[in-house]
Amino acid sequence: MKAHASVCLLIAAASYMEVGFATENGDTTWPLGVQTVVPALMPPPGVTEFYSYTVYYHADSFKDNSGKSVVPNFKLENFVQALRLVHTWDYQTDSGVQFSSGIIASGGHIKVKAGGQSDEKTGMRQAYITPLNVLYSPTPELHLLGGLSVFAPLGGYDKDELANTTPNYLTYMSEFALTWFPHPNWEVSLAPTYSFNQRNRDTDYRSGEVFNVDYMVGYRFESMPKLQLGLAGYYTKQTTDDDINGDRVPGGNRLEKFAVGPQLFYSFDQATGVVLKWLHETNVKNGPMGDSIWLEAALPL
Repeated sequence: MKAHASVCLLIAAASYMEVGFATENGDTTWPLGVQTVVPALMPPPGVTEFYSYTVYYHADSFKDNSGKSVVPNFKLENFVQALRLVHTWDYQTDSGVQFSSGIIASGGHIKVKAGGQSDEKTGMRQAYITPLNVLYSPTPELHLLGGLSVFAPLGGYDKDELANTTPNYLTYMSEFALTWFPHPNWEVSLAPTYSFNQRNRDTDYRSGEVFNVDYMVGYRFESMPKLQLGLAGYYTKQTTDDDINGDRVPGGNRLEKFAVGPQLFYSFDQATGVVLKWLHETNVKNGPMGDSIWLEAALPL
């Protein structure tokens, strides 16, 4: 359904409004909190792995630059399903460096209520293409990953709609990851990313650059070595201002979030496993504040 003009302007973070949304509509192309499961480990050389990511996100408030609720009667529900293929190439340098490539396609259903208006939509979201990741393990306990990727929008977009499943702009990503096993029972993982967002040509809105780091500290019980209990989450901080029509959005509309929550990881073997996690957001600025529930799975093909 079409939203009232005033609500559309608010959601689009139009210039000269006192209140705006960090990154367009408070959205990020990178799925915050996704990389909390051995992010620096890829399939063995010559192997292709399949991954499934299912997430439900719910928010009842939208915060301004001071962390105060700013949109009356705001509610956001977002269900996303993503499917991923990763292949590690059957090649290794003399120093032990390996290479992998991957692709992810995602879509889902979004429902938004704001300012007395509501809208919902089902459709494709985006494709995440990684031409090449560089993998290096200096020791059996320490694993490192680095690469460049791109998010390409999929599905339809209407700037006059309150709800859209796709962000409708390209994002170039630099991605890094570290997975460290300081003890056979312990894991420490970090996955920093930096996003370079391009302009939405339908709205002439350009979201600022965003730094994010997903993290996890996990422990495997000796009595149940296949089960890992972890503390996971993410920290997100927008580093440059949004602009619309080439003009800086008042205040910059810089997104900031911190999230934390429990994670359960059950590994059937070294290549197959399932993850369940709940992440709660806090200390949010210029974006929705809510909770996400994740179900992730991996198996070799």
